[in-house]
Amino acid sequence: MPPRAGKLGFACNDVVNEVQPVTSIGLVLSAGGMHAAAFHAGVLAAVSETTGWDPRTADVIVGTSAGATTAVSLRAGLGAMDLAANCTGTPLSIEGQGIMERVTTRLDIPRQADRANIWRPANPILILRELLSLKRPRPVVAIAGALPMGTVPGETIAERVNQAHPSPWPVDATWICAVDLDSGKRVVFGRDDVDARIGEAVHASSAVPGHLTPVAINGNRYVDGGSHSTTNADLLSTLGLDLVVVSSSMTAVPSASAWPYGPIGRAWHSRTLRHEIQAIRSRNTHTLVVQPSIIDLGIRKGDDMGRFSMADICKEASLSTRACLAHPRSTTARSLLEQAVQDASR
Repeated sequence: MPPRAGKLGFACNDVVNEVQPVTSIGLVLSAGGMHAAAFHAGVLAAVSETTGWDPRTADVIVGTSAGATTAVSLRAGLGAMDLAANCTGTPLSIEGQGIMERVTTRLDIPRQADRANIWRPANPILILRELLSLKRPRPVVAIAGALPMGTVPGETIAERVNQAHPSPWPVDATWICAVDLDSGKRVVFGRDDVDARIGEAVHASSAVPGHLTPVAINGNRYVDGGSHSTTNADLLSTLGLDLVVVSSSMTAVPSASAWPYGPIGRAWHSRTLRHEIQAIRSRNTHTLVVQPSIIDLGIRKGDDMGRFSMADICKEASLSTRACLAHPRSTTARSLLEQAVQDASR
């Protein structure tokens, strides 16, 4: 989506009128299951309460897996405070209740998969391609090819998303990330030339390799976009935005992300995010990156597929975000968010 700041417009009488600059903001919402959904809710609620910025107004939203569901919830009209209320069990606004009542399908994703083909990789060629590639290694993509084909149906994901957002696609730029299981390439629904409804795209972005059945769209098979990157923030590096806000649930602050102090997967995802942030900043775009702290990680119970501790995760993420916004390094980001609120009121 092209940036809106600093453009010139021409009136009917050929008099040149300078358009007031408008602060442009991108939002990145990471993968990470139910833990990520709660984390995003806490982050966005804190940003909204602290600065007044409404994440529903983001110029472009990039969502991956669980983050894709949050992205569509925002585009459907569910505000940050309602996202948090849904996680903590507190009452939603009247507007939020109306949106949630549209969703009548129960999320039904069995925990146990059919393991009949447990020794048959989903795409052996993908393993070799990644191992022999001269580009930056993508071990998670190789793993996606090595794992057996997922057999758990996830159609209820698409059904629920389409009920929440009845239109085929949001009006405002919404980019949903998945991986083509046959080519190993990242596909960005909403940006690339791929025809799909928003529910199909989110379903594809959420199809965890080895667990959920790959999603077939126009003859291609897609799996979880987190196989490429849990954040995919680099997609916003060339847009010339003023600010990119990143809520990243599967990485962590440096003290909790470096192996051997944390799982090697978290270390890898954190390293990937650092590269993405460097790419964004190299184009003179400011960033606000919120990642779990040691305390955030400590309260997570069970795997990220369950709803355990969602309320605590949401509340702690809100506290961590407030601390992040209060830090001097966030002064510019906070000012840009506040400026965006003023721009919207003009």
